[in-house]
Amino acid sequence: MKFKKISLITLLAITTAMADNAKISGDAKLYYSTFDGGESDLFSKTGSIGDTALELKYSRNLKEGIVINAGITGVSTLGLEDSLVSGTWVNHNGGVKDQAYIDTANIVAKVATNTTLVVGRQELDTPFFYSEKWNIVPNTFDAVVAVNNDIPDTTFVGAWVGRGDGDAKTVNAVNGNGGFSSFGGHPAYAFGLINKSIPNTAVQAWYYQVPSTAKAYWLQADTAITKETSLGLQYANAKNSNESDSSQAAAVKVGYAAGPLTSHVAYSKRSSVGSIDIANIATGGGESKLYTEAFLNYGLVGSRKAETIAVGADYDIGTAELGLLYTSVDTDKLNSDVKEVALTATTKVGPVDTTFAFINTDAKGANSALDGNTVQAYLTVPFSL
Repeated sequence: MKFKKISLITLLAITTAMADNAKISGDAKLYYSTFDGGESDLFSKTGSIGDTALELKYSRNLKEGIVINAGITGVSTLGLEDSLVSGTWVNHNGGVKDQAYIDTANIVAKVATNTTLVVGRQELDTPFFYSEKWNIVPNTFDAVVAVNNDIPDTTFVGAWVGRGDGDAKTVNAVNGNGGFSSFGGHPAYAFGLINKSIPNTAVQAWYYQVPSTAKAYWLQADTAITKETSLGLQYANAKNSNESDSSQAAAVKVGYAAGPLTSHVAYSKRSSVGSIDIANIATGGGESKLYTEAFLNYGLVGSRKAETIAVGADYDIGTAELGLLYTSVDTDKLNSDVKEVALTATTKVGPVDTTFAFINTDAKGANSALDGNTVQAYLTVPFSL
């Protein structure tokens, strides 16, 4: 759903009128990225993209066990394309016109002591079907999700996913016209089990049925070995709709955390056959939930024959959190190595949650379009009304 014309004043008036005994919150965002690859220079208009967004979320308890949620997001370049950037973060339907999306509209109902239903438009977070948060606007789904906790330490999840606004044709993750569509003309189904019976360990298993597209499985176990060290294992398998080929991937991660430092090293390997990438099926196989996913260059670690090493660390200095992520991918998809180093700094400047990132990408030959340096800024002001 999309409103073709809607003003900020109208949005505020609508949500304020609904404010009695309700919670209204949101975020104002400004995202900027600049790249010096090809003929572009850092901070030049031709090598830069930018966008702004305003998210408004409404939540209200109707009665015990029933909550309604609604949300709308407006996206605008605010004229940045006239002087600073030549592209946008989210797809503006092929141009730069302002867009507004109803991205949340659901009812959460506790239908039994240990069973909850979420019916309507919502974000999802499962290994093969999820809302990507790297963009200024996350993709969402029209779905019915059931969560049950009858068995101690165990959560069962069942989801019917009618349609989504993820865009498989672009890297923008969200359809530019705000439209929702089914998956190959059919709804998708997901079933998950998450168990924490083993001390300090979470085990999860997922099965997906996406008619005309894929059947997929995801197994994962994460455990704390000692107070400082952890181990994670992943295995994924995705078959095309007629099961004529199968894509497989496995990953391992070792983590260490002590005081202000958290760090990890991870390795993943994808099979040399299979037509479906081990990545987010809802957006056409871009970002992946594998431990080795890069900071910037998505679509590689889950691609055919990819072998990836990732090393990361975060250090909290009190006034800011500093991050380092190194990713090296050898992939058949681009027929060469791609190495990425990302340095980040996250802090709060007054009311603004701020993250700055510097990313160096070493990619030659067939990957030369990725080669270069990228500087990004993510500015977010959370608020409540």
